[in-house]
Formats: sequence, structure tokens, C-alpha cells
Amino acid sequence: MTELNDTAASRLCAACGMCCNGVLFHGMQVQPQDSLRSLASKGLKPKRRDGDLFFPQPCPAHQDSYCQIYNDRPQRCRAFVCKQLAAVIDGKKTEAAALEKIREARVLTAEIFDLLVALGDSRDHRALAVRCAGIFTPPLDASPEATRLREVLRVAMEKLDRLLSMDFRTP
Repeated sequence: MTELNDTAASRLCAACGMCCNGVLFHGMQVQPQDSLRSLASKGLKPKRRDGDLFFPQPCPAHQDSYCQIYNDRPQRCRAFVCKQLAAVIDGKKTEAAALEKIREARVLTAEIFDLLVALGDSRDHRALAVRCAGIFTPPLDASPEATRLREVLRVAMEKLDRLLSMDFRTP
């Protein structure tokens, strides 16, 4: 990346953080190049699922819109470039347009977090998808208000998933 692109990346990533805060991903697979001992000493403790090691999200190193271990971050973090950042780097989108798309996603995400809390889930140390799945796992609160809020949450999550798939996630 050029210096200009590094600066744009720094601003966009600081405004977003969704690849680190559990919104885009529930976890990040450990790569062979990652030093588990070094990363564990920095607070990243891998978990095992289906035989694979991964770092759960939200990442404990992501604080105040900044990666506290940026120079020592895992390989997957180094390699990931979201669609917004890629479009700015490629000159297909202005930084202002990317920031507006980030703002749109963050507003919707904040609404979803509020719904989760209203439905009794305040586990902010868990990825968004994990928290939402818990809300829809029986036994369900059958009260009319909880039923209504779950439906609002379902619609909001579908909208967010479309937005993230179209404008942030890469294949």
C-alpha cells in the first residue's frame, strides 16, 4: 500500500472496527505463521472448534477503535481487506463514501445491540451472531413484547447481513 492508502486505511479502520469487534466475524482462524505463544502473551487466547484453532471475536486487542497489537497482529488480520477499504485503495470509491457506508452499518449495529440488551443479552464479550443466536434459542420468552422485539431483531439482522455481505465481507 502506498503512504496515502495507509493513511486512508488507518482512518477507515479506526472508524469501522467491525472486522475486530465481533460484527463481521465470530472468530478468526489461526494461521500456521501465527505464534500462539506470542499472541497469547498479548491476550489472544485461541479456542478449538471442529479441530481448528481460532481466535474468538470480539478481539480483546481491539480497544478504543485501535488494535493494541497492530505490529504483532495475527496473519489473518494482516491479510484481511474489507470491500470498503479495497474500493478506496483501488480508486473505485472515495474515502467519504466509504465512511458513509461504515456509518450506515454502525448505526444499524448499534440498533441491534440495543435490541439484544432489551431482550436480556448483555454479553458484549461475544460475537454479534452468537448473541443473536442465543436470543432465538428455546426456551423463548413468549411475552408479546419479547416476541415483537425478536421479530424486529430478526429483520434488523437480515438487513445487516445483506449490508455486510454486499459492502464489507470478501469471498
